[in-house]
Amino acid sequence: MKKFFVYGLLASTLSFLFANATFAQNYVTPEPDYCLNQYNESTNPYYDFEFLGSKRKLNFKKGEKAEVTIYIKNTGSLPMFSDESECTKFRPITRLGTARERDRSSILFGHLPGWQSPNRIRLDQKRLNPGEKGSFTFVAQMPQEEGIYREYFDVVLEGKQWINKDFAINFDIGEYTSENRDYLKYINTSKRVSKEDLNGEKLIEVTIATQKMRLKVGDIVIREFPVSTGTYSHPTPRGHTRIILKQQVRVAGKWPHYIMPKWLGFRAGGYGIHALPSLSFDNGYYWTEARNHIGTRKSHGCIRLLPKDAEFTYNFASVGTQVWVR
Repeated sequence: MKKFFVYGLLASTLSFLFANATFAQNYVTPEPDYCLNQYNESTNPYYDFEFLGSKRKLNFKKGEKAEVTIYIKNTGSLPMFSDESECTKFRPITRLGTARERDRSSILFGHLPGWQSPNRIRLDQKRLNPGEKGSFTFVAQMPQEEGIYREYFDVVLEGKQWINKDFAINFDIGEYTSENRDYLKYINTSKRVSKEDLNGEKLIEVTIATQKMRLKVGDIVIREFPVSTGTYSHPTPRGHTRIILKQQVRVAGKWPHYIMPKWLGFRAGGYGIHALPSLSFDNGYYWTEARNHIGTRKSHGCIRLLPKDAEFTYNFASVGTQVWVR
């Protein structure tokens, strides 16, 4: 009798295990064909996009709720999937995220259509294939204070990566214009810009103690760059002057005839702001050495900049732009 009982118990146990094993096997859901990447094995898998533009009103009223659409093109080799896609358990969700500063709460956020959170906007298309154009549509809550609000955005694959190709959209609150709206191209953070800011004068400010240069429009700091000013024996003159001369390249009249690109002369006597100097006969040695000196007092009185910083400064400044050396 005990033998039959043991056999029966064993059979019941095995039946239970097999039933659960079958259940576990059936529980695994294969990825639907709709969610597959569908690219050749020889193709490099990557995400990328191109910002195409936006659709919005030219001017908004204070506190207005208004629809905004931002257009992109999928220039990567992988498809993008939205919150509404049935593929999000297999693929990362694609959203538009706030940038500069990244992941901060947008001043345009409201509990309104299109927003997933205060710093995320949903993709309109369930699936956006490589080469296709897509969009992010949302309703923005405009602030109560007039101004031009610059918002930076970037595409983010949640839990995987940011694309790191952020772009800016301007939102004009109030009916006004400014003669100096071109200054907006220098604003590289998400912020509000007032009429007073836009009408401010350009200024180049150099602090010798910190070896830093700041480019400003009114009170707005546009950029900050490291510099190399004059040595203690050949100091950079302090005080207030203005740019008196712009030259793409200046060659010093005295030996050894330094070559100084992006020249901005700011004081008589040969003092200028310029890119790293070089010599025509040393195979680039002096230029390399000068690069290592950025951030220290090493020039003969000029203000040296790294090449990209000098190009930006050259394009920013005009003859007459204020210069303060402190």
